[in-house]
Amino acid sequence: MRALINLTWKLIDITALIAFAVMLALVMSQVVFRYLIQVSVPWTEEAARWFYAWQIFLGSSLAMRDRLHLQITVLLDRFSGKPRALLDLLTALTGLGFLIGIIWGSFLMIRAVYPVQAGSFPVSTSYLYLSIPVGLIAMLALAAWGAIDSARRLFQPRAGEERES
Repeated sequence: MRALINLTWKLIDITALIAFAVMLALVMSQVVFRYLIQVSVPWTEEAARWFYAWQIFLGSSLAMRDRLHLQITVLLDRFSGKPRALLDLLTALTGLGFLIGIIWGSFLMIRAVYPVQAGSFPVSTSYLYLSIPVGLIAMLALAAWGAIDSARRLFQPRAGEERES
């Protein structure tokens, strides 16, 4: 199981890096074509936006994995032990609810835009919106793991206490 998880994260890492590199190449080619060659290539701008969206949502899951998202912990830092575990659990459950709502909405959007093609090339715009659930499902898994960890800390007996049978 651990090998599958590591493989999944490696795939997300590589895909986000490729999306960034392709987006960068497209933007640079826009500049070269527009200002040096003085020829407009309209599909490069739209394609760059698509790769940017993929980069953002995959990168967000990587940032969550590495705990790089901005957190304001002024209140949380005042607690420890069970109260902190309870607040962490509530935060994780709230995050799960938010992510589930966004993922649900993105699937509705994918379904709604499936027949619509991109303006510059013949590809369904649903592939653009597919970046949302792909990135956020990884975040959902991390949030679920955080909720499980917080629940474990909340419900484990304190040192020296025994569980009642």
